[in-house]
Amino acid sequence: MDIILAVILFLIGICIGSFLNVVADRVPNGKSIISPPSYCFNCGHKLESRDLIPVISYLWLKGKCRYCHSSITARSMLVELFTGLLFVLAFVTLGLGWQLVGSLVCISIFVVLAVVDIVSGILPHKIVYPAIGIVTLIAVANTFLEAQPDIWSALLGFGCATGLFLLLWGLPRLFKNNIMGFGDVGMAGLIGASTGFPGVAVALYLAVLIGGLTVVIMILLKLRKASDPIPFGLYLALGAIGTILWGQELLTIASFLVLRA
Repeated sequence: MDIILAVILFLIGICIGSFLNVVADRVPNGKSIISPPSYCFNCGHKLESRDLIPVISYLWLKGKCRYCHSSITARSMLVELFTGLLFVLAFVTLGLGWQLVGSLVCISIFVVLAVVDIVSGILPHKIVYPAIGIVTLIAVANTFLEAQPDIWSALLGFGCATGLFLLLWGLPRLFKNNIMGFGDVGMAGLIGASTGFPGVAVALYLAVLIGGLTVVIMILLKLRKASDPIPFGLYLALGAIGTILWGQELLTIASFLVLRA
């Protein structure tokens, strides 16, 4: 039964991933996610249903448009696969129940924000602010269903993360320096509301750890320069997803290390 549920969730996940690709492509450019229907960015031809089957269509067409034969970025398929795998991982980690439903919504939000940050280098308010509202509603439901984070934990996490990032955003500007965009402040608040307190501390620590190690490795391999901008939204999203999946375990390990010290 678990295997069947995992397969179903994977299929749902890749379909959600396909929708997230649409959001990531259109919202930063001020376009509607509903109209017009999906089309080839090169020739403008409207895509048919057979062109929109997640993962399968890309592989069947060998990564090319059916009509003009121009190459299609592999990103669309990778996002679909990644989202599907995350849905399965969430099911394996959290089990079946309301906690899984709320977590899948949050995971989907962070996936699309990570993709947008990679592609466009921004964290659009049109996604971040509505997402904060959605996550707050989930926290309210968690309060009645005795799940975590409840509304009080979410509000505390939101306040701590937003306050910290407001300082990191505002203080350097007093010295005419700019280390992050305001989108990161909203993203931090979203993470705080999604993971609650003290989970937000784990999420931000993971973001800094993953981002720092990735940047150092890429510099050593000469894949980027130290002066290149860092898509920190990606690492914030990864930190949040990691905390949603394993936050309690990570907090237990952190507490153990602190007590041993």
